[in-house]
Amino acid sequence: MVKVKSILIAIIICAVSLLSACSGNGEGSNQPSSVSNSPQNIHETADKKEKTNAERFLEYVKEAAYLRKFTETGDYAGIGITLHDIYKDDIVNPYTGGSSIYVMNRTRTYMKNKNMSVTKGYGVDCVLIDDYMTQLKKIDTNEVVYCVNPESKGMVFAFWFIDGVYIYEIDENGNKINEIKHFFEKENKEE
Repeated sequence: MVKVKSILIAIIICAVSLLSACSGNGEGSNQPSSVSNSPQNIHETADKKEKTNAERFLEYVKEAAYLRKFTETGDYAGIGITLHDIYKDDIVNPYTGGSSIYVMNRTRTYMKNKNMSVTKGYGVDCVLIDDYMTQLKKIDTNEVVYCVNPESKGMVFAFWFIDGVYIYEIDENGNKINEIKHFFEKENKEE
């Protein structure tokens, strides 16, 4: 009889433990819909995490263009400075771990460096095209290739033209991925 009571008590304890584990803490149905683990908020968080490095850099491009009033001024030099100022080292190269930004003018002698070894620690490169005539809408982006040596994999490249920005990433095989063409819109002046 004692054995039967012991077994029965053990079964009841196991059943209660199992039921409490399956039902959670009992607060799930009482939570308001704005709590962070609601299905909608989980989906929004997943969307934020799924942005590519190119998409994340586009956010910096838009902010820099706005801050410098680029469509009104064509201030290429100011864009370079502003990108450095607002960039938070948060675009990380998945292969090297580099997260710095390097902004250059296409006329700089750095472009003639065949080794391009400085790019090793960078996650983002931005080339400013400052001839005031080069238009993204007239360029075949299939022909735009800046640097595809082995140390460039994982980097984000952005070419800043007079009317827009062309952004892409380099995959592990040296191919362009996550390409974005963003055209600037002239701001209407209020009268």
